Amino acid sequence: MIFIFSGMLIISAAKVYQQAQSNFLYGGIGIFLIITSIFLDKSLLPDYEQYVSNFQITDFGFGLEPSFTLISCIVKYVFDNDVFWGFVIYIVLGILIKLIAIKQLTNLLLLSLALYVSSYWLYHELIQIRVGVAGAFFLLSIKPLYERNLKKFLLYSCVAILFHFSAVMILPLWFIRDRLNGMIIYVLLIPLSMLMYIFNLDLISILRMLPIPIISDKVEGYLLIAQIGDVNRKIITASEYNPFVTWYILKALIGIYLWLNVKRMRQFNCYAIILLKIYTIGISLLWLLPSVPVIATRSSEFLSLVQIVLIPLFISTVKQKRLGIVMLYIFGLIWIFWNVNSFLLVLL
Repeated sequence: MIFIFSGMLIISAAKVYQQAQSNFLYGGIGIFLIITSIFLDKSLLPDYEQYVSNFQITDFGFGLEPSFTLISCIVKYVFDNDVFWGFVIYIVLGILIKLIAIKQLTNLLLLSLALYVSSYWLYHELIQIRVGVAGAFFLLSIKPLYERNLKKFLLYSCVAILFHFSAVMILPLWFIRDRLNGMIIYVLLIPLSMLMYIFNLDLISILRMLPIPIISDKVEGYLLIAQIGDVNRKIITASEYNPFVTWYILKALIGIYLWLNVKRMRQFNCYAIILLKIYTIGISLLWLLPSVPVIATRSSEFLSLVQIVLIPLFISTVKQKRLGIVMLYIFGLIWIFWNVNSFLLVLL
């Protein structure tokens, strides 16, 4: 799989000067990703057996999202309980909707697609398949957020929530504005979050008090897991959690660098400010929710999905575009290394 990642990044770098918005190549790569994702062996990946078991359940009260229950019913009554088709539905929705969203948000289609391949493709479309579709609708919500179109924003947000309850974190993003006013707050948000972590302050108490049983119950469950961990699912305990690892620090430094160049990026892409604000909030959660590492990391990963559109804008901040592409390539390779060592060793 590492060769597929690297190949995609090389193709993107080679084509960026020859009309990055090539619809033919973009669509062809999208079809390739869908077909490859469908036929890859998923049996060794995390959560596969759990999904196979859940697809057999069609009771609306068993605890998963309504969309999963609906898809389970389709698998049972249309595809004769062949769970293969359940994965196909999620894969097609997750990849196709992301491709549509990316095309709405940037002209650097191939570079964004390369960042998607290196970071979120296998993670979302083969492992966290419910989050994968929720994340796709999250990306779709960025355009109406920028345009202040509340109806469309709520529509995409609610559909995302139907695919994964954690997508409820999209709703507060409505209060983000496409303005540079208060930029200093976002520039300081990450270092302030680090200070809160050092002084043992976090936001989990707020989540526990939310009058939404689905959320509060999940938080309580995650708090229990945070005390004992889960070796099989690679879920660490709160005492083992360390947000000051090199990878998280690197992402934080990238965020601060982009803020220092946000005006130039905004000239290149009108969504730059909103994307960077969301990215900054996502990175900060790593230090704001340390008592439940699984919530801290997964919430950060979900909001950081905007990086597949945001990070390629790095090329607008440097005079030597070739240098910018080399930096993007290195960033993608680091993501590959992170994914492979986290959960993809079984695919090599």
